[in-house]
Amino acid sequence: MGAVRGWLLALIAASLLCALAGALMPSGGVKQVGRLVCGLTLLAAILQPLAGLDMAEGQQWLADYFAALELRETELEETVDGQMKVIIEQRCAAYIVDKAAQLGLTCEARVECRAEGNGVYLPVRAEVSGTLGEAGRARLASAIAEDLGIPKEEQIYLEKEDVP
Repeated sequence: MGAVRGWLLALIAASLLCALAGALMPSGGVKQVGRLVCGLTLLAAILQPLAGLDMAEGQQWLADYFAALELRETELEETVDGQMKVIIEQRCAAYIVDKAAQLGLTCEARVECRAEGNGVYLPVRAEVSGTLGEAGRARLASAIAEDLGIPKEEQIYLEKEDVP
């Protein structure tokens, strides 16, 4: 703010000096040359702050700004990806519980997802706890493998008594 104030004061001083010189100059060729000199003086006063600009500093500031912007964008993408993973895991677990209810079973489920290219999360492991019985477990395992694509080897079943 101080630099702007100094620039404005210099501009006002140059304007007053030119106005005073113009009033004191005799008419004719001298006045025309005086006007030219006053115009150049005002132009120099207006453009003076541009002479003090450090272009390398401005470029460095811009590079730092873009680097910070890229870092923030990466952080936001990671946050969104993490939130999407949690949402997908919760929805897949809810699907398993609903599917079990359709089969007449009661259980709790926990699903683990893994990123597959382009930020897409796919369920890869399921942990189901409840009193399912062998037949119920087999039907639910088939439904999970078919509907969610979780292989039977990655499905873990815990009987209610096994759950801490």
